[in-house]
Amino acid sequence: MEWLVEHGPLHEDPPLPAWILKHLVRSKRIARLRRGLYLAPHRQTGQMLPLPVIAASLVPEGFLSFYGALSMYGLTDQDPAIWGVVCRSQHASIRYGRQRLHFIPWSERLRVAKTKRRVVGQWIVRIATPVQAFCDALEVLHLTPGWPELLHVLIVGLSTRKLTLNGLRAQALQIDSIVLARRLGLLLEMATDRVDPALQSLARRSRNWTSLGRAQTEIVRDSKWRLLLPRGRDEIAAAAR
Repeated sequence: MEWLVEHGPLHEDPPLPAWILKHLVRSKRIARLRRGLYLAPHRQTGQMLPLPVIAASLVPEGFLSFYGALSMYGLTDQDPAIWGVVCRSQHASIRYGRQRLHFIPWSERLRVAKTKRRVVGQWIVRIATPVQAFCDALEVLHLTPGWPELLHVLIVGLSTRKLTLNGLRAQALQIDSIVLARRLGLLLEMATDRVDPALQSLARRSRNWTSLGRAQTEIVRDSKWRLLLPRGRDEIAAAAR
């Protein structure tokens, strides 16, 4: 245990017998993050690293984004169960207690993303701006907590000015993504009762339809944004906290 702490806190395939590692994990003195990867208490603090710091340590070139990043800005009071970090290459996901961290290989986004440095405890991590994190969440569906919660985050973000209509619109138009324009356009319309003409023009560039979620037995078609909704607008709005 002393060796793990002294040479840690993260260990990839540490040179210790498997039975010792298993015993330390079972006694909750160290954590097994994934096959061959272990976390020991920090040598100076004696505490386990928080998940955002683990992500920054494993992929220092990457940045935290999606719903986890939005929670770090106080745009939701929910504790994210799923986190995502944008990085250069694929890595196996890690499990940390009830939380899971996914590594999203996205070289192009890594190059152009708008990020900032944020202090987490005594560490500094790279994190997407609120606008970047919200748009990233709309593009990578499996890291989202559901459309009612995203609508709630958007309403809170607009009211606190941590998210702005101009910033969100500019991000979608810069990326030039029809899918993002449709999903963002719908949520902005629901949050503001106004249709953004620039987003709608981009959204109608294609006649194909875009899904708002996994395939459902029944879907609701929103012809204004060419979206296949997992439930009606009224249900999404009612479920938003």
